Amino acid sequence: MEIKTFIITGANRGLGEAFVDVLMKRKDCFVISISRSITEKQQNYSVENFYFLEADLTDNILDKKLNIIKKIVKGNEICFINNASIIEPILKIEDLDETAIDKTISVNIKSTLLITKYLLKKFNKNTLTFVNISSGAANRAISNWSLYCSSKAYIKMFFSVAESEYKQHRFFNIDPGVMDTKMQRSIRESDFPDVLNFQNLKKDEKLKSPKVVALEIINTIK
Repeated sequence: MEIKTFIITGANRGLGEAFVDVLMKRKDCFVISISRSITEKQQNYSVENFYFLEADLTDNILDKKLNIIKKIVKGNEICFINNASIIEPILKIEDLDETAIDKTISVNIKSTLLITKYLLKKFNKNTLTFVNISSGAANRAISNWSLYCSSKAYIKMFFSVAESEYKQHRFFNIDPGVMDTKMQRSIRESDFPDVLNFQNLKKDEKLKSPKVVALEIINTIK
């Protein structure tokens, strides 16, 4: 049985956690979680199937921490799921501060570039799949979401360029739709012009289950 390694950012909650739950039910998967913390359930997974790489995506030494991947990856197939992202602060542009800008760039953009670069450089002879969890915000301007919208658009284009440079590998930009996660709760509790629409999605029970979405995406990229 050929083992496939999945590298997932932000795997400790929301869609990232759902990806882990889905993959841990399969015997042919080895998951590397790149996150700041680990869930209680994930602590009980076998080291044969799961590895927790503790990392803050705002850390300036992230590229050095990635070197551990070379030592623990299993199988020839590697799939990177770029899942981690932050939406806060939800503010008008004039109210953004430098710290918030730097944090969003580090988590939503820089970390993705570093991990993608590392895999293409160290594992270019492997079978690689790159999955960017995108958003409708990558294509639509939403007031007070300047950092989130622009960072999502950035990575969508970055993956498109990467696909043109590395035709031997697979690249996906996938918009999962609106899910029932902590991020959505944070959005509903924020103050911005379009907030009522997001509150109504919850009220009308139109939010998707992260586990259902995770399974759909895994089936799409297999």
